[in-house]
Amino acid sequence: MTKTIAAVTIGQSPRDDIVPEMRALVPDAAWVEAGALDGLDEAGVARLGPVPGEFPLVTRTRAGTAVVGERAILPRLQAAVRRVEAAADLVLVLCTDPLAIESRRPLLLPYGLLTSAVSALRTDRAIVVLTPHEQQVAAQERRWAERGARASIVFASPYAATDFADVGRRARALDASLVVLDCLGYTAAMRHAVAEASGLPTMLARSLLARVAAELVA
Repeated sequence: MTKTIAAVTIGQSPRDDIVPEMRALVPDAAWVEAGALDGLDEAGVARLGPVPGEFPLVTRTRAGTAVVGERAILPRLQAAVRRVEAAADLVLVLCTDPLAIESRRPLLLPYGLLTSAVSALRTDRAIVVLTPHEQQVAAQERRWAERGARASIVFASPYAATDFADVGRRARALDASLVVLDCLGYTAAMRHAVAEASGLPTMLARSLLARVAAELVA
């Protein structure tokens, strides 16, 4: 019997910039999607922006990109999970932020997956973590330090004209052991450019999430 994966974004569905790449890694599953910002116009999305001092979350809407606040998006994200969980064997949240979400179906959260995978790699050298918003850098430094990682945080937007080969060269200059692309917005092509230029193992959140999902629905 074909298993169904529900992909739930903090932005608007469908996420044609994310899900097709993930689907290719889980070819035997059916997919459904939902978004926390579904049904909102640009004015409605703008009202969900972060308050001063809050961690900004970057996502995609049909109009382009948006930056939302954790507290404002959380109830809408939970509602999006509720809309699709009954049809799913596994629910994936397409955001690497440590969001407190619940589901009546098995729920796979990228934050724990990504940080645990990095923790499992024993190295005495620093790692480089790419983050999609400049105002996330300080908070990311704290988060990764709390997980025991000595991380250099590099701002690199997946939604702008970023030179990821240059990002890779910067990572190589930092004498790191690993590069982590800490956002579901980063693509396989971006990962390839960073890995080629840095010469370092490079971990992509979306493919890691998809590969674990494939194990769970096989």
